Amino acid sequence: MVNNKKKREKFINNVISEIKNRDEAITLLVGNQKGGVGKTTNSCLIAYQLAKKGVKTLVADLDPQSNATKILVLTRDNIKDDAVTIKKTIYSGLKDGSLEDVPINIMDNLDLLPSHIDFKHFDKEVIRATTDDDEAAHFLKPYFEPLKKKYDVIILDTPPFIETVNQNGIVMSDYVLISLQSQQLSLDGAVDFVNDTLRPLAYRNNLNIEVVGILPILVDEHNRADLTVLKQAREIFGEENMFEHIIYQRARIKRFPMVGISEDSMYEQRVMQMYLEVTDELIYRLGIFLGVDNNE
Repeated sequence: MVNNKKKREKFINNVISEIKNRDEAITLLVGNQKGGVGKTTNSCLIAYQLAKKGVKTLVADLDPQSNATKILVLTRDNIKDDAVTIKKTIYSGLKDGSLEDVPINIMDNLDLLPSHIDFKHFDKEVIRATTDDDEAAHFLKPYFEPLKKKYDVIILDTPPFIETVNQNGIVMSDYVLISLQSQQLSLDGAVDFVNDTLRPLAYRNNLNIEVVGILPILVDEHNRADLTVLKQAREIFGEENMFEHIIYQRARIKRFPMVGISEDSMYEQRVMQMYLEVTDELIYRLGIFLGVDNNE
């Protein structure tokens, strides 16, 4: 068991080295057709853990509700003494023709591409600037190309229901992480996202994109309904596609949108341990897709 643990840790470190040595960032979209299923929480806390591992990470908040922006700015306030001023948002950067000067630093190895309510006009901007559906789905990609040269991983936090945003996110992503809250509507949203959005778009555009896994979040391990939904998810997606590590329901997770991410208390540290395990599994899964040697 000890040898297996050491081998796994070595493999994860090798994957991190592989990711850091790439010419451009791995882009990971966190998706589900339904809202309120932990996409933003997973985006922010996985990004936080990646940054602590020395992986230069950018969170792109593609939601006009800007919840990822709020969480990460509060997180910065917990770490740094000086207040941050958001001078530009994703949308204002798009209007200016570049996103390169938009990211703000949150902590070592973690930057944020902030959003605001102005991003609700994204659809109108895309319609104005493009001539057909295919061009519309590729609208964001050239804006992110320069950013891919500056980071190791870019995490896209996407909104529910805004089709144009999700299509753009999928087109420029390498991998998708499905966020699954243990509720029937969340499972339905995950299935709809894969079948109605991801697969058709990938087929039409010949995308080389993979689902890295299904990550259950806010699971009540004592609730029969929660466990039933997880059982159904395993049957639908396959056991091998479900994350082994699960984010269980903890009150502290619900506090992060109010106070930002911190590790000051024992309760927060327990949440951080869950996300450390999930992040390690994510890196491991990426390593398999990347073909990193696991036999050393």
